[in-house]
Amino acid sequence: MMVVFVGAVAVGIAAVPGLRRLVVVATERRPAVWPVTAVAVGAALLIAWRATGVLHAAALAPVAASGIAAGWIDAYERRLPDALILPLYPVVGALLIAAGDTDRMLRAALLAAAAIGLFGLGCAAGQMGFGDVKLAGLLALVLAWSDWRTAAVALAATAAVGGGQAAAVLALGRRDFPYGPAILAGAAAALAFGPLGT
Repeated sequence: MMVVFVGAVAVGIAAVPGLRRLVVVATERRPAVWPVTAVAVGAALLIAWRATGVLHAAALAPVAASGIAAGWIDAYERRLPDALILPLYPVVGALLIAAGDTDRMLRAALLAAAAIGLFGLGCAAGQMGFGDVKLAGLLALVLAWSDWRTAAVALAATAAVGGGQAAAVLALGRRDFPYGPAILAGAAAALAFGPLGT
C-alpha cells in the first residue's frame, strides 16, 4: 500500500506544471507552485486511499485534475470552462459502463441528473452560474459511483463551505464570489469522509 501512496505523490507532483499551464492559458495568471502542489498531491493521495477500484480511480483522476484547474480559474475569473468539464462526462460514463454494474450505472446517472436539476434551480434563481451546474453533475456522477450517500455528503459539505464563504464575502462588503471552489471542496470532503461502498 505504501507503494501506491508514494506513486500517488509522484503523480500529483508531476501534474502540477500542466495544471498551472491550464490556468495560465485560461486566465493569463500564474498560481503559486506550492498551493497547486499541495492540492494536487492531496487529491492524488485521497484517490489512492478512497477509490473503490482501478476503474473508479481512473474516473476520479481526470475529474480531480480538471477540477483543480477549473477551481483556480473560477477563483480568478468567475467562470468554469466547458472544455475542462464537459469532455469528462463521456469519459466517466464509459468507465461506469466498463465496470459492468447496472445498479451502479443507474445510481450514478440518477444522482448526476438530480444534482444538475438541483443546482439548475440555483442557477435559475441567480445564485450560481451554469458552469456550477455542469460541475455539480460531473462530481455527482463520479461520487455516486460506489454509494449514493457519498453524493449526499458532497451536497451537505458544499452547502456548508459555500454558506461559510458567502458569509465571509458579505461581511467584507462584497456580493460576488466563485461557487466552484466550494463545490470542489464539498466533493473532496465527501470522498474523504463519505461512506464509500466496495
